[in-house]
Parts: sequence; C-alpha cells; structure tokens
Amino acid sequence: MVRQAIATTLQATGQFDILAECDDGVALVSAALRHDADVILMDISMPKMNGFVALEKILHHRPKSKVIALSMHNEPEYIDAIRHAGAVGYVFKDAPTTTLLETIQTVLNGKTSFPLTENAAGAELHQPLAALTRREREVFFLVVAGRSNKEIANLLAMSAKTAENHRGKLFKKLNVNTTVELIHFAAKHGLLES
Repeated sequence: MVRQAIATTLQATGQFDILAECDDGVALVSAALRHDADVILMDISMPKMNGFVALEKILHHRPKSKVIALSMHNEPEYIDAIRHAGAVGYVFKDAPTTTLLETIQTVLNGKTSFPLTENAAGAELHQPLAALTRREREVFFLVVAGRSNKEIANLLAMSAKTAENHRGKLFKKLNVNTTVELIHFAAKHGLLES
C-alpha cells in the first residue's frame, strides 16, 4: 500500500514516469537492470533480499545508478551504512511528500541528500564494514538475515563453497567466530534490521 501510494503521488505530480514497482529485493535488482531509471527508490527492509544487498548488486552492474533509500529506520547507523554502500539519498517513510520530491530533485541535480544525523557533523565516521569487499558486505547482510551458504550461493550466483569462503573471510576481518557473534556485531553497529 505504501509503495502504491508513493507511486501514485509521484505520477500525479506530472514530473515522473514510474517504470516499475517491485515487491521484493530480487525483483528490484531485476527491474533496475532492465530499466534505465533516472532514480531508484528502495526500501532497506525488503523480502528475499534486503536493501543493502540489493544496492550492492545494482551498483555492481550499474555503478552510476542514483538510489534513494526510503526507510522507517531513523538511526544514524542505518543512514551512514547505506550512504557508505553507495546510495545518494535517504528519506524517512513518515516524511512529508515535499521532502521526497526535494530529495529526488536534489539527486537528479547530481548532489546527495541525507538527513542530518548526530554523526554527520563530527569527524570521519568509523565504518564497521569498511574493511569488507563489496561481495563480503553482500554476504554479511545475508548471513545476518539468517541465510544458509546454499541460499547465499543461489542469491548471489556463486557456488556454496565460494559463499562459505566469503563468510570465513568476513568473520576474520570482523574478528568474530560464529554467526551469533556476527549478529551481535550487526546489532551493536545498528545494522540489524528490525
């Protein structure tokens, strides 16, 4: 309902054409690769593939894509993590329509648009996932979401052995030994979806 309301609102302005609407992260990635959209609006919490993984996959294939995260999460950690992952904007789901329209216009003009967070005014942020490769970050979010090596392999088009290797490397880089410890790490850094 929220997605349809947003699409209807944007269409009603007469400024935008909606190329696709998607129910989940897998469909979003597929649509993003099929259509050459000026802007992609994306939730962080999506079925099948969360927004962090979807963003990584989209930018891997279309590095110039302008992706705006639209989310209920207002924690600075989420905003900083999605910015670090390559999004160019972030809008809270409860923000007024004018904020969404202004954000879209800002990114279309080649700028970024993120809500001001406590961290934004300070020194360079410590990025908990900065040491990970793009692929390791994808695996990180899938492991935290409870996916098995086989499921990760299917979602990321790799062998189960490769998925296991990526899991091992990210465990080592983040100094954790088990999936439970990884989930605690994600929770501590505000990267665990609620």
